[in-house]
Parts: sequence; structure tokens; C-alpha cells
Amino acid sequence: MKRLGVPVLTAALALAGSVAMSAEITLRDDLRPRLAQLWPIYGEWTNVGRNEPIVRSVADEKGFYYGNGLQIYHVSGVIAPGDAQRLADLIGPTDSVSSFVVVFDSPGGNFLEGVKIGEFLQNFRGGNGESALNGVIVLSAEECMSACAVAFALAALPRDSGNSVRYVELGARLGFHMPFVPVDQQARQTEIAAAMDLTYQIMSEYIQLISNGIAPSALVQNALHYRRPDDFLLLHGGLVTRFMDFVPVAGPKGTTPLALSGLTQRDALNMCQYLTYSQGRDMIDWAYEFWPVEIGSNFPDDTPLTTLFERVGDRRIANDGCSIEWQEGDTLGIAGLGDCGRDSTGGGWCAAPRDEFGYVGARGDLPRATGALLADSLGCHGGRLTSRYYVWDARNRFLEEEQPEDYQWSGDSNPDAPLHRLDWSGARLASNLNIRTAPGGDQVARWTEGTPVQVLDCTLSADDQGVWYQVAADGVTGWASARYVDVPALSGWNFMIRPLGGG
Repeated sequence: MKRLGVPVLTAALALAGSVAMSAEITLRDDLRPRLAQLWPIYGEWTNVGRNEPIVRSVADEKGFYYGNGLQIYHVSGVIAPGDAQRLADLIGPTDSVSSFVVVFDSPGGNFLEGVKIGEFLQNFRGGNGESALNGVIVLSAEECMSACAVAFALAALPRDSGNSVRYVELGARLGFHMPFVPVDQQARQTEIAAAMDLTYQIMSEYIQLISNGIAPSALVQNALHYRRPDDFLLLHGGLVTRFMDFVPVAGPKGTTPLALSGLTQRDALNMCQYLTYSQGRDMIDWAYEFWPVEIGSNFPDDTPLTTLFERVGDRRIANDGCSIEWQEGDTLGIAGLGDCGRDSTGGGWCAAPRDEFGYVGARGDLPRATGALLADSLGCHGGRLTSRYYVWDARNRFLEEEQPEDYQWSGDSNPDAPLHRLDWSGARLASNLNIRTAPGGDQVARWTEGTPVQVLDCTLSADDQGVWYQVAADGVTGWASARYVDVPALSGWNFMIRPLGGG
């Protein structure tokens, strides 16, 4: 959101009462090994670079160096007045501080103090040299709610958009809502709540005009619908998190490079669609005439990617909406943009254009494809089997909750976009396949191509397969690499779903 929006918010936020306790703010160097394992799921740059983790050691095998060392600050517990100053005292002045990250694990607290913390952290993203703030992070199984989420969202500058330093690990809880009337105002509860509800509705209309800030207007638009203490717009480090201009990250389970073997054109185009439409802000700025993006192909959907590369004759190939690359170790690089130099879409794959400096448009390697990205296209969002979902479609390009007038909701109920149920029936093996006790485990059976299977569950893996289904057939249950299982409901590559609770 634009900085001019903050005073408007803080006027309403002043109703939130303070708390007696305060957050615990400590140095946590013990978190360094865990942070060094976190990589972007969808290929964003980090402060370290492209195809790099969000932090590295002080000096590692690649020669990366943090100057005076990387400090890791941990903010946990309830945020209270004075916590911004306590954090400032620990970090030190902007002109002498070394590189640092802040890890949040807080249920929230005082909204105004959350704003102060975020604004303080912004000071370390400025200047013409290297920024001291290398990231704010919410880890898996931890939370950053309410006032903490405000601090997290504000810890960036407009120039950080698209290369944000705000990281959410898959499985974390980042929760936004509007301030609420505290219990000690109970006598005036009805009067104040009615006035605040009217304010929220007015803000919801005007906030649509806010753009090109440090978060898309959709973040505030959606948060405006969550107005009670235990009611949150929750982001979990998935597609919607990316849409909100934060960076989803994961450890080896979710970001290990994907082997090319067994991946088809359908897989690549599907991943490109998810990359494109989860970009959020960029999609708002671009005026697409058609939905989905008119990615053209001159090959059948089930064409192996290795065959595509061989027929086109280059290690990087593209069409007008997708680029893929045969990378070191026979793994896949991918980007949701492509250009063959034609004036119209739909012309199929080509060798990626080059000039004297290398590939045009994306120097160096493409971002690596990850298991968590493949999982989005295989109905295993966040490592959980998708059952109910929303559709990203032409009627509502971004989040269906952004248009509450299209649906029926009132009072305490949240926006209720149309939900669909994913049909997992009719699944069959796409090739002869070993069935295993666990992902990468011992073989328990070998089934032939075309064998009907029941898909029971799914998971992300730290191997180069990325995604596995738990399947059953003929009284045997085991695990199969998901890329070798065809599910009719997931066929094609223009079917983009957002699972219920899969933010």
C-alpha cells in the first residue's frame, strides 16, 4: 500500500488497546542453518541473487560475504508499545549496522506499534549501496498475525516489488485483519462497531485506487472483510501469498530442482500459467485480451520435455508466454514469460532469441522449477491433496473474494466465493511404474501403464521428483511419482485452481 494510506489506517487503529506484556526480541544465530535451506518456490530473486537461498553463511564456498556478518533477530510474543524502540536499540543506527534479517513469530498486539516496527525496518532498505535489511521472514508452523503482519508488510519499499524481501515459508501463518473494538469498550460495542463497519466499507471502495505501493490493493481489500479478533485473511506461503507481493519459500521439500525425465509439455505450460497469474501486480498492469494467456504449442500436450528441446534444437526454448531451459544435472528451469519475436501469439515453440550478450530478456539461467510449483499444477498445493477449490478465471482474474458484491455475504460471515470440488476419479498410470513404500522408498509393486488407481493423498519430497501421490489398486497401497499419474480433472494446462485454505 502507498505510504499515504498509513495515516488513514492508524486513525482507526488507535481504537486497539495496548497490552501489558511486550515481545521478546533476541539474537538467534541458531536459525542460520534453517534459513540457508530456504529457497523461493516461484523463482524470485533474493538479496543473494537468482537461484539462491534467502540467506547464506557469512562466507561460503561461492565467496558470498555479508561484510561484518549477518545478524538474525527474532521477534516473538505479543507486540506492545515500546517494542519498535527496543528493536531499534538492539539493531543499532542505520549508518553502522551490519546485514540482518528479522524472523517474526507473534500473534499480534498493538497495531500502531506494528506500523512503527515496519516503518523502522524500511529505513534499512534505502540508500544507493547494499541494503542492510536482507529479509523479514515467517517460518513454517509459526505465525505473524494482526499487528505483526502490519510490521511484516511495511518492511519494504516500492522498489522491492517483484523482488521482495518479505519471505513466507510454506506452512506458515501470515494473518491480516482490520482492528476491532476491544473488550473494555463493551458498553459502546454496538455503536462503535456500526461506525467502524461503515468506515471499512468506504475504505474498501477507495482502496481500489491505491496501486504501485508496497502491496497490491487486493491485500487491503481482502483484509477489510476480516473484522473480528479471531477472523483473519490467512496466507500460508502459497500462490495467494505470491499474489500479495510476498515471496513464498520452502526448504528441500518443495524447492529441490526437478528432473526433466517424465515431465511433459502439459506440466511445463501448466506451471507457466500458475507463475503468470500469481504475479498479481504485474497482471493488473498488463492488459491481456484473452484468458488464459494465449500460450501456443505445435506439439501434443503429452510430448516429453526432452523431446521438445531436441526437436527445437536449443537448451532454452520459448513461446509467447512460457520459457523453459534444460539445466545442469538434467533439471528444468522455467519462467512465466516468453517471446519468439513474433507479432502474434499462438505460434508454438522456438529457440529462445539471443544477441551477442546471450539470451535476450533473461541473462543467466532461468529460475529453477520446484516441486512446490509442480504440485500446484498437480492438485497437491502446499503438499496437501486439493479437494475444494476456487477457479481463477476470466470472470474474476485475481481473487474471487475481491468482488464480494458478486456473492452473498453479510454480518460476521466472510466473503464466500463459489467453491468447487476436485474430482480425483479416473486416475491411471501414464507409464509402467514402480510403487514404493514411501517417496523414494522400497518397491512394493510394479504396475503397468494404464493401470486404474485411486489417489489417496500427496506430499512434497526432497528428491528430484518433487511430488508424490499415495495410490491404491488391487488391494495394494503405495507411493508413485505424481508426474506419472494422469488425473482427468487435471488434464490440459489452462485450468488454474486455488485450493480452499491454500493461501
